[in-house]
Amino acid sequence: AQAFNVSTGALRLAASRNSNKYEWLKVDNEKGGRGGKKLLFKISKDKLLTAFNQELISKNTLIYDEKMQKVKLSEIITTDNLKTINNSLKTSNLNLAEPKMNNDLAVLNLKFENLSDELKEDAKSKVKLLKQVEKYIEGGLSIARTLKIEKINRRFYERIRKAYKENGILGLIDTRGLHRKDKTKLSAWMQEYALREYRTFGAGGFNFTELWWQIHKEAATKENYDFIGFDLGKVKPLFSVKTLQNFIKNYYKDKPLEHCIITQGLDRAKSKFLPAQGNQRELYDMKNMCWQIDSSPADFIVRDDETLEPFRPHILSVVDVFSGMGVATLVGKSNSLSLTRLLWKAIDKFGKPDMIKGDNGKDYLSKDFQSLLDGLNITYDAAIAYAGEQKALVERRFG
Repeated sequence: AQAFNVSTGALRLAASRNSNKYEWLKVDNEKGGRGGKKLLFKISKDKLLTAFNQELISKNTLIYDEKMQKVKLSEIITTDNLKTINNSLKTSNLNLAEPKMNNDLAVLNLKFENLSDELKEDAKSKVKLLKQVEKYIEGGLSIARTLKIEKINRRFYERIRKAYKENGILGLIDTRGLHRKDKTKLSAWMQEYALREYRTFGAGGFNFTELWWQIHKEAATKENYDFIGFDLGKVKPLFSVKTLQNFIKNYYKDKPLEHCIITQGLDRAKSKFLPAQGNQRELYDMKNMCWQIDSSPADFIVRDDETLEPFRPHILSVVDVFSGMGVATLVGKSNSLSLTRLLWKAIDKFGKPDMIKGDNGKDYLSKDFQSLLDGLNITYDAAIAYAGEQKALVERRFG
């Protein structure tokens, strides 16, 4: 039944109705009684080999030849035959785990896991419908009666049944418009080259024109393209800069996390995509049990009072986790001295903390700053690298 891609009940029903869809033969017990009765169906050797490679049947499956003699599948499929089959499969890139796709689906290069949730659910609902109809038919109802009960159009049912039989669940995908979606002139190696460069240099303002030029230069090696003529403006480009931009845009349209990591960094990706895991204030019962300290370059430029030279200052901030109160200061550069001044300012306002949660930078772990904390009997807990969520309250102060 699995070799025919139908249920066992469907085969029994076909035999009971004397259907000519399958070649079948009933074998009765010579001595009478129920024991030894068989219902055999004729199958070609090619289908037999396909079913074996799909692991639908095993080597121990019993088969009867035309003389009604028992033959083991292992006797039919010799070692040489298996090698031939495997080689032909590798050559043709045929995936026997699923039905062979027709040319339209192959051109689209569809993968079920990459489709939208809407298309997936639509295909799954059609499979469910086919299974439901099959159950009714196995129960003895006619197809016409079943389709009337389920309110299904006969032409629609036959179409999706045929598509499912030929191409599996991919045959039930609504492919209208998919041939236009994400279509690009870039060949496979060009796409790979563009993605590799974008992942490496995508942070900040990415130069698509430079990438466009580099791909044409690479094409001189890979495709014997006249790059010199292209560079002189005498040969038509393989594609435009806009084509390259559209490819990158469409590729990352459904990959926002990867795109955020490439263009804005891991810290930004964490703050944007990492789910909330509770309130850190609930970990403490009173003020000064834990402070969080951090520094960050400011998003503005100031001038020095004496030299009038412009520079980008640093913001240093301390936050008491329980109360949410904080102290901040603006300095020219974050170092152990500026951190010491910030700490004394915060102690003068809030009192002495039991513990400080801070960065693992060299200014925080410096001998001067750590000696001060040891002298005040304050425990310092350094956060791991790129884990701003461990000191989320003070991180949030920087926006």
